[in-house]
Amino acid sequence: MKCAFSFYLSLISIFCFGQYTHKDFNNDLDFVYENLKKSASYKTQSYKHKVITNKYIELKDSVITLNILDSYMKLYSLVDEVDDYHNEIYGNTPSFKYEDIKDESFLTGILNEPRYNFYPKSIMNLDSLETVLSKKMLTDYEGIYYYKEYFKLAIIQKSATLFEGIILDTKIPSWRQGETILYLVYKGNNRFRLFSGKFIDKQLISTIDHFRAGRFLSLNWEKERTTMDYYNVGFPTEPFTKKELNAECTYIKLGSFDSSNKGIKDATAFYNSIKDNLISKNLILDLRNNSGGGDKSSAQFYNLFKKFKGNIYVLVNFNTISNAEQFTLKLKKFNNVMVLGDNTRGMLTYGRNYAVDKVSSSALFRIHFTDINTHWREYLPYEGKGVTPDFYLSSTEDWIEQVVRKYCE
Repeated sequence: MKCAFSFYLSLISIFCFGQYTHKDFNNDLDFVYENLKKSASYKTQSYKHKVITNKYIELKDSVITLNILDSYMKLYSLVDEVDDYHNEIYGNTPSFKYEDIKDESFLTGILNEPRYNFYPKSIMNLDSLETVLSKKMLTDYEGIYYYKEYFKLAIIQKSATLFEGIILDTKIPSWRQGETILYLVYKGNNRFRLFSGKFIDKQLISTIDHFRAGRFLSLNWEKERTTMDYYNVGFPTEPFTKKELNAECTYIKLGSFDSSNKGIKDATAFYNSIKDNLISKNLILDLRNNSGGGDKSSAQFYNLFKKFKGNIYVLVNFNTISNAEQFTLKLKKFNNVMVLGDNTRGMLTYGRNYAVDKVSSSALFRIHFTDINTHWREYLPYEGKGVTPDFYLSSTEDWIEQVVRKYCE
């Protein structure tokens, strides 16, 4: 398997990497542009067509640095002219797992393979950089960040809207000290377009990110802190949970609306277990980190909760996404519902009904654009902004305890 993998890497390196010309970029740009015009968001946002066309012409005529990462960011600058954060472009490098890079020969191949090593390498003195950035405040975008025990990162401001993340230390051997692992493009209101390599296989990915109190929330880069941050903790790891918190309050976690056969089966089993025994005066409904799915899973819960006569307190955060955001908006219309926590992601207007990606002309990138636009007029005002809670919760204290103390005692 590894021999075949290495042979494939050699082939794509010969034919793709190191020969990425202006013509190649233009071919990829044409590919993205033509497919973007077929997307659900382009078809419904006709008022954006002229802006998108002008951006396409600007990119075709521009003199660009023929670098994979720069080109990736420029392709996204076209895609982001339409309001649809389900439209995605990925890197097209073969994936591998952490167990693979424990093999010394495999790791050596990765470290010498150009397709995995196009990320810029800093020439700055990293010790001096760390000393300067260690003085930054928790509320500053710049600073020293960590991903668990695996990475230490320096995030520095390169221009008015561009930030760069340079690795100061890594326990993942496919990455090296001094490499740039990410860029962040500021979009306003503490939101960014994130461009990053995956933590293990370095494949290019991009998403919308949000900075909150020393943390970039999408990939969970966070500054070292002296107090516990409760943004993502304090609730069970299993997708569905029901627990009686006291005589007045029931806690329910809906962690997924996955609409695969297994997802629907699991959601329905949980629904059947709770549908006849919601008897408390208050429900805390936890949708944090629910990345969505579809109505085939969520509609049964909506029909259940809209009949509930007591108070419903819905917890959401930036990782409440897609169908979970739609679910939140539907519940928010009821007088007995209060939404608490933080803004949701803002990826709820469109969807994808097909599973096959398309590969760009250069074979360097994959795209996955939307084809579902159900109720898009209703949801478009929230795209890129998210659902705003009725009250924001502090991350210095457990969110569930805050709700119980204020509303359920």
